This record gives sequence, structure tokens and C-alpha cells, in this order.
Amino acid sequence: MGRPARLIVAALLAAAALWMISHPLSIAELLGRPHETHSQRINLRATWGGTVLGLALFAAWFPGFATQGRVLGAGLLGALMAGIAIARVAGFALDGQPDKLQWVWLVAEIALFIGAAIAVRKMGSPAPSGAT
Repeated sequence: MGRPARLIVAALLAAAALWMISHPLSIAELLGRPHETHSQRINLRATWGGTVLGLALFAAWFPGFATQGRVLGAGLLGALMAGIAIARVAGFALDGQPDKLQWVWLVAEIALFIGAAIAVRKMGSPAPSGAT
């Protein structure tokens, strides 16, 4: 898929993600998910909108830089974790009152994003010229 097509797909995914992040009650009703507590609404934003946002980030940025399987896998993981973390932070701001577990998830998502970014950088780097 060429870059213009990827950017169109990414824009459509991002629009869908932003809608999901801003309408967790609609997602809850559609999927029959609980939404009574602040944490449940934060989770709806992060799980559904954040995952789609991560796919949008991946579509827009990553496939143009590498084609190796492990590099693509690490890039996808990093993009998904970034999208989920962004949506979770939006939930913190919009829903308020995150519980301790929400903070644990956010720290884990950020750590996984950083780890994936490091892995992509290391796996995507050319081998040193003296390597055999």
C-alpha cells in the first residue's frame, strides 16, 4: 500500500478513534459493557478508542520504515501502547478519579511503548561494518 493510501486509512482510523474516545457511553451501549464507574469509562476509552488510535499511528508512520517481521511486530506493539496510553490520559482528564490500577496500566503502557521504541531502533539499525 502506497503512502497516500496509508495516510487516508490512518486518517479514517484516527477519526474513528477520536469518536470512540469521546463517546465511551455509546461504545458501552453498543458492546454491552459496564460504564457506571470512572475507571470503567476510562477503560472503554483506552481499550477501544486507544487501540484504534494505535492502529492509526502504525498505519501513518511505521510501515514506511521497515519490512522485517520482528521490527514490524515491535512497531505495532509500540504504536498500540502509545494509542492506548493517549486515550487513557484523555480518560483521566475527561472522567477524573482514576483508581490505582489505572495508574499501573498507564505506567505499563508507557514502559511497553519505550521498550518497543528501543527494540525498533536496535533491530532497524544497520549492522556495524565490522560485523560478520
